[in-house]
Amino acid sequence: MLSNEQLCTFATEGFLVVRDVVPEPLLAAADAEIDRVVATDPPPQSTVGKHFWFTPPAELPAADAALRESPALALAEQLVAPHRLVHGYGHIQIALNIPPHDHRPGGPHIDGAHDPRRFHPFTMLAGIFVGDETVIDTGNLWVWPGSHLDHGRLFAERGVGALQSTGGHSTLLNPPLELRAPLPVFGRRGDLLLAHYLLGHNTGGNLSEHVRRMLYYRLATEDIETRWERTMTDPLLEYAPVRHARPT
Repeated sequence: MLSNEQLCTFATEGFLVVRDVVPEPLLAAADAEIDRVVATDPPPQSTVGKHFWFTPPAELPAADAALRESPALALAEQLVAPHRLVHGYGHIQIALNIPPHDHRPGGPHIDGAHDPRRFHPFTMLAGIFVGDETVIDTGNLWVWPGSHLDHGRLFAERGVGALQSTGGHSTLLNPPLELRAPLPVFGRRGDLLLAHYLLGHNTGGNLSEHVRRMLYYRLATEDIETRWERTMTDPLLEYAPVRHARPT
């Protein structure tokens, strides 16, 4: 169970890392599946930095099992109860960060700007660490804490299309949206990242000796299409347990 303190942290920061969620047998199976994907469709030989595959869950049964047969999905649903969560975009993302990649992200983005007609929000980004990312420059995701609230205010004031022209990048507005300083997300193999859809994020660098590998799941409430605009202007609309948590 998530604690009241964790719910309060998610409310203010927009993300959590929950330790030791996915057991080793599920991780080992997911590792083998990632190995198969990489071997079948390898990145170009000169690739450094980020490289992604977006694959239907039916084609990644081990990665899907890492979410569903561990406590991961149940923990995610504790944030949005009584809602249930499904794959929002119908895919699982395998995310590599290939060294040497000396990079600091200049600003964040939010997902869902791929359609020029409108945003397509989901509810929550879940990430399963399949390797250790305990220090900076090991391929970490970077996040802008509290930016889920900043983006919610932006959309409430300027409309849900406010970032359509910038591809979801609030710091490319003129003037740019002022956000708190970013930080890298740290975790160990088997840990679970839970991040609000509106949390600004971006890919960092990798100066380690290892290719960073991560599994991402874009989760959505089953009926988000009936209220998608409201979820962008009221960040905690779908997060009743988070809304009701009280600081200690």
